[in-house]
Amino acid sequence: MKRLLALPPLLLAVAALAAPTIDPPPGWRDVLSEGKVRNAVVALKGPETSSFIVKRAPTAPLDNPAGVRGYLRDVLAGLRAASRREYQSTGRVETRSFRNGLTAQLLRAQLKGEERLVLALFGAAGKPYVAVLMSAAPEAMLTSLLGALELDRIEGVIQSKGVVRSLDGQLELALGGGLRSRSLGDAEKAKGFVLAIQGAGAEILFMKLAESDATKPGEQAAITRALAAAAAGVDVEKAAAVRSAPTAAGPVGVYSWAPGAGGEKMSAGDLPWGYWGYQLFGRGPGSDELLAGALAALKGGPTAVAGLLAASPTIPIEKALPWRKILLGAAAVLCALGAAGLLSWSLRRKNANLPS
Repeated sequence: MKRLLALPPLLLAVAALAAPTIDPPPGWRDVLSEGKVRNAVVALKGPETSSFIVKRAPTAPLDNPAGVRGYLRDVLAGLRAASRREYQSTGRVETRSFRNGLTAQLLRAQLKGEERLVLALFGAAGKPYVAVLMSAAPEAMLTSLLGALELDRIEGVIQSKGVVRSLDGQLELALGGGLRSRSLGDAEKAKGFVLAIQGAGAEILFMKLAESDATKPGEQAAITRALAAAAAGVDVEKAAAVRSAPTAAGPVGVYSWAPGAGGEKMSAGDLPWGYWGYQLFGRGPGSDELLAGALAALKGGPTAVAGLLAASPTIPIEKALPWRKILLGAAAVLCALGAAGLLSWSLRRKNANLPS
């Protein structure tokens, strides 16, 4: 358990390593270390007043066209207010793909009739990012900047169709409908992660548990909630109540989530799987829903044995009494008290009428 509770900081460190990187094009320099742009992961200064900044955008709705448009418009309004420049835009959002594999949603803005600003929203490693390019000729710099982000350090290989299997061959998942997988990096493999699933601006990592990491089923629900709280850096009381998450293969997992910084959700889950088990870690605005949805679609892979899956232990969850039962119980108590009161009143009335 101690090893598991030490994992959330490790996951945050891995996420930091997965942030976009870029080699500045000629005439541009890296100013990220100067710390002038808060929460930036990429900050470049170009000729004259040109700049290129990439920041995390945890609340951005990548899979909702109307939400993307509204989010980029809000960013533009903020830039207009901060810079005191009257940037104007038609509000049209376009999709642009680059040779490095990045696909971004773009919103262009003009200053005094000339295009001077491009906003871009894109996903990387299951997390949304927003880029701001200010230049006298932003169109000419898009390929040299957005197209030069090193996606091999961001996403690895993304698979959005077909079937994906975990590295140990135990887990199998059909992709599509917004559900995709990401290849794991060497550092992730070394820590025991066997599968990475993305969707809805979130990512879920599956880590196979060794026998030394095994805990009693009765303890796992509390551990799962503690993991979610530790990942978010909050007290365990702020983590959501543990819920069950059945799989298509038969075993039933459990999960919880806790509110993180900037609207993110940090999720944790546990999946009993035959003799083994998997710990799940999620990050992103919809990580709890992605976790439950991924488990619901999860099937046994080519190395899974049906008999072992059927014998997977069940994790008990302490459940509060449903409100209906509570109300019915309260009503029964009140009725009993009312009947006792009526009986007591009747006896007093009867005794009062008896002759002395």
